Amino acid sequence: MDAVELAKALREAADRVMSGWTAAAGSMPTPVLPDLSGSPAAASARQIEAVLDDLAARRTQVRALQAQLATFDEQLGALEASLRPLQEWTRTWSELERALGGFWSPPRDRPPSQPRRHGTEG
Repeated sequence: MDAVELAKALREAADRVMSGWTAAAGSMPTPVLPDLSGSPAAASARQIEAVLDDLAARRTQVRALQAQLATFDEQLGALEASLRPLQEWTRTWSELERALGGFWSPPRDRPPSQPRRHGTEG
């Protein structure tokens, strides 16, 4: 295999790696790979550098997502903690209603769909 074939094979491998990353990331644009017209070793070094730069950028994105998820988890925890007293209150109220049974019931003199109007007799 001569230098041109090696450069071509390396370019094709790098393209496959980059297209796999792009498919995995979705909206991330494919980075521009260096020109392979120079020496194969220099081209390989530039390609590896481009791949390493892309990996570093993706790891930065992952850390940012982790921070966002941690913040969201904290917010969900705060919401859960604030709803616990309401849950206890409604449970207690429900038990009280059940214990009172038929002892107390709302007046049945008008249908529940008709609100009481001010200034009128009920």
